[in-house]
Amino acid sequence: MVEPGSVYTGPIDVPLPEASGEVVFEENGVTVDASHTEDGYLMVKGFPSEVRLKVQVTLGEETYTYDLNQEEEYEVYPLQMGNGTYGVQVFQQVEGTSYSPVYYTEVEVEMPDTDRVYLYPSQYVWYTNDKNAVKLSYDLCVDLTSDAEKVQRIYDYIVGLLSYDHEKAATVQKGYLPDVDATLRERKGICFDYSALFAAMLRAQDIPVRLAIGYVQPDNIYHAWNQVYLDGEWVWMDATFGPTSSYTEDNYTKERQY
Repeated sequence: MVEPGSVYTGPIDVPLPEASGEVVFEENGVTVDASHTEDGYLMVKGFPSEVRLKVQVTLGEETYTYDLNQEEEYEVYPLQMGNGTYGVQVFQQVEGTSYSPVYYTEVEVEMPDTDRVYLYPSQYVWYTNDKNAVKLSYDLCVDLTSDAEKVQRIYDYIVGLLSYDHEKAATVQKGYLPDVDATLRERKGICFDYSALFAAMLRAQDIPVRLAIGYVQPDNIYHAWNQVYLDGEWVWMDATFGPTSSYTEDNYTKERQY
């Protein structure tokens, strides 16, 4: 195992989201910072609450639903549905699965490059400059120049390092979010952990990568994997099942991507 930060000793400066306050929508204790939608993300800050808060991000008929923390801290949500008029709505839990809307706004999004969203951290793929996952990506790629070489080295490292955590898979709670450094430290995880770590390490190397969620047939397995942008096309990769898996890309049906 490579100790993060033990090989590469230069500066690390990955693109990170910023709530710069240039375009802000605010009401009912909710703040939406849409200052950098051209980079493929927006930021939402809620209010103190003893019950759950949720955010829905919608474009046309497509909707993504996320949790929102109750600590008045910004969450970063990707604009992965392309350009257009996004709806952003915040809900507060009433009881059980019943929620009441507390805020709604619309945000005009025009991204010159709609794949840029997959170069930034967001709620499902979260990292910062000081994360060990980012340091390790620099360590592993210090002597490499091509994206293809970097992708393969990071993929091989994750496949060799991690073990699947069956106990966690059986007990994981709804709303679970990966912690890329915890996955590295524990050297195990579920498919969500594998794919989030892979995405974080590649994005730190300025390589666009999606975290995909859907099903694997014919076994109808609910699963997370990745799609990596290489040589002008999106390439399917699954670090959880690894290179010896009998599944092929045709077995995968994607429902969502982050």
